[in-house]
Formats: sequence, C-alpha cells, structure tokens
Amino acid sequence: MARSSLNVARLEIAPLVETAVRLADRVKVELPTHEGLARASASITQAVRNAQVITARMQRPYSIHRLPVIFLAVALVLLVGWTYVTFFRVTGLSLALPDRDAAGLKDVLKADPRLAIEVVEVPGSREAAAFVATGQVDLAFVQGGIPLPATLRRAELPGRELALVFLKPGVSSLLDARIIMTSTAQQGSHAVLTDVLGVLGQQAVPVLRHDWASLTTEAAVEVPTEVDAVFVVKDPSDEKTMRAVSRLARAGFALTDLPLGARAQRLDYLERTTLEPGWLSQAPMVPAQPMPAWSVSTWLVARDGLTPRLLAQASRLLRPNRSLADEAVAPSPEATSEVLQGVDAFFSILINIGLAFFALLGVDAMGWRRQFHELNSLVSVLSQLQSNKDVLALKDDALRKENMHYLSLVSDLLGLISQVSSYYTQENSALVFNNLSDVIHERCDALKLNIQLKLLQSAIRD
Repeated sequence: MARSSLNVARLEIAPLVETAVRLADRVKVELPTHEGLARASASITQAVRNAQVITARMQRPYSIHRLPVIFLAVALVLLVGWTYVTFFRVTGLSLALPDRDAAGLKDVLKADPRLAIEVVEVPGSREAAAFVATGQVDLAFVQGGIPLPATLRRAELPGRELALVFLKPGVSSLLDARIIMTSTAQQGSHAVLTDVLGVLGQQAVPVLRHDWASLTTEAAVEVPTEVDAVFVVKDPSDEKTMRAVSRLARAGFALTDLPLGARAQRLDYLERTTLEPGWLSQAPMVPAQPMPAWSVSTWLVARDGLTPRLLAQASRLLRPNRSLADEAVAPSPEATSEVLQGVDAFFSILINIGLAFFALLGVDAMGWRRQFHELNSLVSVLSQLQSNKDVLALKDDALRKENMHYLSLVSDLLGLISQVSSYYTQENSALVFNNLSDVIHERCDALKLNIQLKLLQSAIRD
C-alpha cells in the first residue's frame, strides 16, 4: 500500500481503495450470513472512496488547507518588506527650494554625503508649500506666513530670516506709507507684510511695488522716489540682501522696528531678536546702534506619508554640520523609550501573525471533523460487532472457527480505518496539531489488540 523511493515513502489512496473493495467482497463471500459486518465493510469502502475525492479536491490551489501556510508566507514577506522600506531603505528625497532664499543651502547639500536630496527649484515659498501639500515633492522650505495644512509635519530651520522695514524720511511708520516696495507677489515677504498690516489694523490698502529684485542687482540703480517704505523678509547673510540694504541706507531710508507688541503673538512665526551695529551693512553702518527686530521662521515641511526612515534622513537638514555628538552613542531615556516601543511593536506584529496562523490551523482542523467523525463511528460499529463474537466459551468448533474468521476480518477492517486516518494526516500536516487522528489510531489499536488476544487464547486452547 505504500510507494517507496530513495527519498520518500508515501501512502497512496488507490491501493487503499483496492484493499477496501477486496475486504468487502471477502465479507460477502466468506461470511454471507453476517449482514452487519457486510454493511460496515461497505461503509468503510465508501469512506475510503470519500478520502480519494477529498484528496482530488485538496489539489486545487485555493484549497482551504493551503490557507494557513500561504498566509504565514505572505505575512512574513510583507513584514520583512515593510521593515526594510520603513527602517533600512534609503531613497533620494526631493526638496522644493525657492531659488532666491536660504543662501548657501545648496552648498550644504553638496558637501554632506549623507544627504541624498534632489533640489527642485520653485519661484517661492507659496509654490513650495503647494508642491509638498499635493505630494509632488517630499520636502519643502516654506517661509513663515505661507499657509500650510495642519496635518503636515514641520520643523523649524536653525537659520531664521529677518523682517526688514525701511522708511523714507518723513514717513513715521509703516501704516503711513502709501507705496510700499516688497519682494515677489504672493510669496513670503508679501504674505508676512499682509499679516503685519492686518495685525497693526491697517485700514487703507497701500500700493505695493514688487521691485525688491531691482535693488539687489550689481548695476547702479536708484530707489524710486515715490516709494515710502520697503518691507521684505530676507536672509541677512545673502550678499544681495546686504547690497540692497546699503543702497537703501544711502538713499536715506532708515531701518525701523515694527511696533507689534503683544499683537505679535498672533503670528507664531515671529520671534524677537536684537541686531548689533553694522550687522547688515558696514558702509554705511546699518543699524547704527543696537536695535530690536523681528526674525521670521523658515519651516522644513514633509509631505504626508513620509516613512520614519526618510524623516530621519530629512532631519539632517536641520543640523547640516557634523559634530562629535553625531558619532557618539549616548541614548537618552526618551530615545531608549522610543527604541523599546519600536521593539515591542515589532514583536507584537510577530505575535499577532502567529496567533492568526494558529487560528487558521484551527479553522482548517474544524473542517475535518466530519471525516474523522465518520471514521470514529465506523470504529464504534466494529467494536459493537466484535463484542458479540466469543471464541473461548464456545463448544461448537465450526461456530468458533467462524467467529475467529469474523474477528480476523474485523481486525483487517480496523487496520484499514487506521490507514485512512494516516492518509488524511499525510495530506494535511495541520492535522498533526490536533488529536482527531490520535483518537482513531488509539481506538483501532486497542480493539485490534483485544481481538488478537482472543485469537491467541483460542489458539492456545486448541
């Protein structure tokens, strides 16, 4: 009944069917008067044929017994892929950067080999904010004052820009200016100017001239005489900014502080700072003496859905200089807590995968209860039939020999049932994890042992 090779010995179903048919025929021919055993042998033959049908059904690729293994394989592959993509894979990031602002940042990107970032030049912060909000880029430098969705992650850059306010002689405040020069329309400087005028309670809308770029050129230009004030938000270290400041100072424009007071709290991107004498220009001296001013935040904004690994890579933009602390291993309680939480989450995923796998095994095993219940019922029938066949107390030798033959056939039928149970376990290894097949084997072995003892005692008596 078994096909053997050098590598495997496999129980085949076809020989079992042949054996069941042969035993049923023997019962009909050799014990024609025992209808109960004939019905039992026919039922066993049908059980073997059912096993053959079930085997053919199990060869289908979507058979339920394949589900636990497929689930485990897919879950582990997905877990490994997710772990790699989230924590280990390093891909290039795209950064939307206004082409006029944050002087020297491109040099930092080129100098630091850790930063695999592609710079996407945009006209200004408003376009950068739109790009990152729609997911066209991974990161963006956005100046304070530009509206951003509250759901986006952001971090403040260490280098803040200055809100520079220059007033023409005779103009006492920004609110008195009828014509104000600023930078590009709808960009950072324009947005901050609009916010500031709103906070100061400006009623009349001033005329805006977006001609700041003309003051930053190396060519000799004059400040337009009709301009009453200049308002821009710029990087003070930019040579173009210094050139324009010098030009405004020579034209008589005075650097002035914004009298916002407590109203500045409405604009969370503003922060108070103090300018040293000559901070913006040495000739002429701007400012001439220490004076307060407002600095404006610049945000590094990340698109929604950026992985923790990519966020960690992007955070290096906040600390462009490599320090000894970058190479040191000095975990803080917060960092240790985050690591332990990550480990706990990882193992929780593994545990959940394991629980789901065993749950699927249980569901698969429940589907086999009908087949094993059928075999268990047949064992009960054979147990009841053999219990009435005594071979020790009988005086009639013919009847005793008939009963001995009867018990011998019952023993063979029990062996056949045990083989069918083994066949099910062979075809579906998940059945090893429950005791359905063990119950069948134990009951068959116990009854066969009882029958063999009867036959042995009868042979000794003879």
